[in-house]
Amino acid sequence: MTNPTSPARRSLLQRLRAALGGGPPQEAIADINRRLTRIERQLDGIEKIWQRTRHVEPAVNALLRERYLDAESLPYPERLTARRFRISSQNQEDGLTLALLDDVGATCRRFVEIGSGLSGGNSGFLARECGWSGLMVDGHAEHMIQVGRRFPTVKAVAAWVTRENINELITEHGLAGEVDLFSLDLDGSDYWIWEAMTACSPRVVILEYNSMFGPERAVTIPYDPVFDRRKHHSIYYGASLAALARVSARKGYRLVAVEPAGVNAFFLRNDLGPHIPACEPARAFRLLEKYDVLMQQGEDVYRYVEREGLELVDVAV
Repeated sequence: MTNPTSPARRSLLQRLRAALGGGPPQEAIADINRRLTRIERQLDGIEKIWQRTRHVEPAVNALLRERYLDAESLPYPERLTARRFRISSQNQEDGLTLALLDDVGATCRRFVEIGSGLSGGNSGFLARECGWSGLMVDGHAEHMIQVGRRFPTVKAVAAWVTRENINELITEHGLAGEVDLFSLDLDGSDYWIWEAMTACSPRVVILEYNSMFGPERAVTIPYDPVFDRRKHHSIYYGASLAALARVSARKGYRLVAVEPAGVNAFFLRNDLGPHIPACEPARAFRLLEKYDVLMQQGEDVYRYVEREGLELVDVAV
């Protein structure tokens, strides 16, 4: 229950008293209090229902695509994205990952997940439902204790990841060499950490990009080993899709798909799946819906960078 003396409640009561010209009797105030408390309880209940059911629509849409779309007849990348669904992932990456792995095969059923959060990130489904093993790393120590309990086949490690320690983390925990999946989601120096990672050779790579940077420019924030997104406007973090495509090309990977929500990009090692063509970033790019709203309101990451005296690094081909 909300505190009956909360600032919002007091403010509302003050406005009610003013509107009633000197204030209602105490019985009326008590009745208003009871009504407000009941409304707040109802809103709390609605919020809980929404949290439980907000993924129902995407799940139904996934079933409809499976029923009515012949994915094998579609061109790439739609042949992959049409098979998307969500079990553990945030934006239906589970289905897209399985579609890509079906195409190119999995050899060792191992993964490295950097920035797993509590859910296990893009590898949670593989660990829980498919029996995969691997490494999950996140900077929140208490969360990683829970992750270790939730995913018994996984090495759950609490660590702040930098380009200086990324390879040591992977090697120290036995994930050096061939892995089937590498996923990176740190909302920060992702470009630089992916560039520095050499300890393992993933077949499939999932990288989060910042769609606020747009489809054309290849830019990233400067490297900062202690970058904290919370200290900046929420739109200043990470790298553009074009920047991640360029560094991935230098490392021997090609962009093959972006999940339609506009958060994660999928890359494939160049020796695999010759029938799966590379995507141009401008063709694959999707804008995150909430960023579309911000842009309609006049928000612009490049103006923010200039106004605040921040930096961006242009990524060469």
